[in-house]
Amino acid sequence: MAKLQSTLASRLSDGRELTIRSAAPGDGRDMAAFVDAIAAEPEVCLAVLPGQLGARDWKRRISAAVADPRALTLVACVDGAFAGNLVLHPDAHPAAAHVRTLGVSVARGYRHCGIGAALLEAAVDWSERNGVTRLILGVFPHNQRAIGFYEYHGFVVEGRRCGQFVRAGKVYDEVLMARMLGGRT
Repeated sequence: MAKLQSTLASRLSDGRELTIRSAAPGDGRDMAAFVDAIAAEPEVCLAVLPGQLGARDWKRRISAAVADPRALTLVACVDGAFAGNLVLHPDAHPAAAHVRTLGVSVARGYRHCGIGAALLEAAVDWSERNGVTRLILGVFPHNQRAIGFYEYHGFVVEGRRCGQFVRAGKVYDEVLMARMLGGRT
C-alpha cells in the first residue's frame, strides 16, 4: 500500500496551517471538485476539461494508487479545505521501474505560499525511500510559472511533444521535464 508514513503538518508563508496526507478513496468528491475548479480556469493548465473526471473516477484512481505500492496520491489541505494535490504514477515498462510520472496542482487562492514545494518535497522523500531515481512530468509550454517552479526544484527540460493534447478543440504541445534523485544527475 503506497502511503506516506504519517500526515505532515507545517505553516505556510502566510501563517496558515498546512497538512499533507495520502489521499483516501473517500476523497473522490472533493478531488473532482478541486480538479474541476482548476480545469475551468481561463489560462488552462490541465489537460482535462471540467466534468471529465467525476467523483467515481477519482475514487477508482485513488483506490488504485493506494493498492499499488509504486504509486502515490497526496492531498494538501489548508484549514480543512483541499488546496493542492500530487500524483506519482509508475512507468509501465519493467526497465523503467525506477521512474515515476509526477503531476502537481495547487488551487487558485493557495498559490505562491509553499504548498507546491511542500508537496514536491514529500514526494521526493517518499520516492527516495522507495527506490525511485527519476521523476518525469509534462507541462503546457504556456504555463511558464510551472516550468519556472520545476526548474527551481531541479527539473530540466528534456524535450517537447508537439500536438500532444487536444482540449476543447485546441491543440497543445507538451514540454517534457525530468529530475534525477539520490544525488544522480
